[in-house]
Amino acid sequence: MTVTNWNSLPTKIPFPGVEPRIVSGEHVMISYIHAKKGGVTRRHHHEAEQIFCLISGSVRVQSAEGPVTVLKPGDVWYVPSHVEHQADYLEDTVAFEACSPIRKDNFAGYLHQDTHFTKQRNLATLMKKQKG
Repeated sequence: MTVTNWNSLPTKIPFPGVEPRIVSGEHVMISYIHAKKGGVTRRHHHEAEQIFCLISGSVRVQSAEGPVTVLKPGDVWYVPSHVEHQADYLEDTVAFEACSPIRKDNFAGYLHQDTHFTKQRNLATLMKKQKG
């Protein structure tokens, strides 16, 4: 059995203002995410399915062509494998995210690109349109 502490893990910054600490086994990885207000995750997709659990803050999200939704503490967002998605951090945020299979491109020295970026969307504008 291996025991570690989140504070002993390095922070990877995949997008400005988004700072996950990642731990991984052979088949699943989990990230402890700190994101700053205004941080944005570029629209992308990958093989891994994800489950995002919001602890504090608020996040505007969209997956595929679905509705734009604002997550609040306690909300859980599921993104299936190969589905485009993005997130805009509306407040300073803490969340956990589980992925399977592991996203190897999150680890230093891994050269194969597992994450595929697509055209960014303005989620605030889309949300206004769906309410209007």
